[in-house]
Amino acid sequence: MPFPPETTWPGESGRGGSEVGSPGDGVFEASPFTRACELLVERGDHALIGISAGNGYFSQRRLAQIIDWTGHRFASVDLLYADLHLDTMYRACGDDAAQAARRASRALRDVRRRVRRAMEADSDVPARVRALALSETVDLPGYRTALARIDRELAEDPTVLRACEEHVRTIVGDGPGPAGARFAAGMAYLRAELPFLLSTPEVLSVPTSVCCYHELLPLLVELEGDTSCIRPGQGHLVLRPR
Repeated sequence: MPFPPETTWPGESGRGGSEVGSPGDGVFEASPFTRACELLVERGDHALIGISAGNGYFSQRRLAQIIDWTGHRFASVDLLYADLHLDTMYRACGDDAAQAARRASRALRDVRRRVRRAMEADSDVPARVRALALSETVDLPGYRTALARIDRELAEDPTVLRACEEHVRTIVGDGPGPAGARFAAGMAYLRAELPFLLSTPEVLSVPTSVCCYHELLPLLVELEGDTSCIRPGQGHLVLRPR
């Protein structure tokens, strides 16, 4: 899940797994990050769809297509939209406090509407599908446990810290606003999402989970070959439109 401003991600995918099939194959190309991720897709317990508020990729039509694809392959699907640190990100990009608050409120109103309508349009999928705001999950015991462990790893493991820092630098780039403020805001935004990127089964009490996004996250590229912080049962899938 990237940051609110529309961003072009590095076009890297399919590092470990092969393309997988499902209803909706004419719409998406699905590439698991690793062979282990491919096995989790085949198992089909749970899919997490990360949605960035303010990102035009997630139109109502695209979200309905994603729900259809995942809803025919996984037993349950959660659409998670980030509603924390948006105003901080906008302020770091140059908005004043009032402008940032208005932009964040507008972006969240819009993404909630698109998610709701997409779910209504694809209400016949076999999976249990629900929408979650990130703020609704931060008090879950699994989220708190995962975040505490991740904070320790960030403090003690230079590899994990470097991976997160490089992820943020890749995303925020040379955009508007002071570089230091953008980086700090990006790190706060990423930290809030890390429990889901690295340990969704623990957070949501599901057996296994696959995070689905349309590009391979830079964080995963940085952690490749040193994935001890990614908990067992956590998978990643690049679900890209054909």
